[in-house]
Amino acid sequence: MYKLTVHGTLLKRNGFKRTLALAEAHNLRKIPAEVKTFNHINPEQSHLNRELIPLGTETLDDRVLRLVTEAGINPNKGVNKRFDKAYAIEWMFTTTHGFQCNFESLYIECLDWLRLRYPICPIAHAIIHYDENTPHLHVIMVPIMGSKLPSSNVLGYKGICRKRNEDLYSIVGHKYGFTSSQHLKGHAKRIASQKAIEACKELASHDFKESIWQPLVQAIQSRPEPFLHALNISLSQMQENISSS
Repeated sequence: MYKLTVHGTLLKRNGFKRTLALAEAHNLRKIPAEVKTFNHINPEQSHLNRELIPLGTETLDDRVLRLVTEAGINPNKGVNKRFDKAYAIEWMFTTTHGFQCNFESLYIECLDWLRLRYPICPIAHAIIHYDENTPHLHVIMVPIMGSKLPSSNVLGYKGICRKRNEDLYSIVGHKYGFTSSQHLKGHAKRIASQKAIEACKELASHDFKESIWQPLVQAIQSRPEPFLHALNISLSQMQENISSS
């Protein structure tokens, strides 16, 4: 089963980790030691990385400060001047390893979804990384709400993160054939299964393939054995073919 997920991390201006400067350095591949140390980064493919919202000549820190100031917020006043104050959220959109699609099209839709979900929070930078194991999107968003920077509140707790991923699936993910991140259990799962089975029985053959082809493909990829049996394809013969190949 393939899933599309979004995960957020708070970024500070100061410190030794999870800072704006380190996020910029990682996202724009400005850390040579990182490329050499982490074998999941292929420097020969780094030229394929695509900035959807370019940083240009500004540093990420300067751009974030500019956006904050333009919103009428004083970075040197109150809680904003605290050493550990988070000034941005870095969202990372990614898919299950092995999924294939037009990733630029997918992540542009993810970026549009983020803009609609947080319409008053400006986006400072966005880049797709194609030089790692799975193409993914980094987005740096400034969580401006009125005259405040409520980073932690916007990021939210576990329940909010789950609802955010469910919304991403309902708006973007289902169109690309992803599986919902929501898992039903127990009685709810039995009721939902029966509902889905009854709905499938009502579908004409054309509508059947049109409606549930992608979820069916994912179910087969996840566990092909019962489908092989239903289609009279010998599992033992397949194992023999694999062994001899």
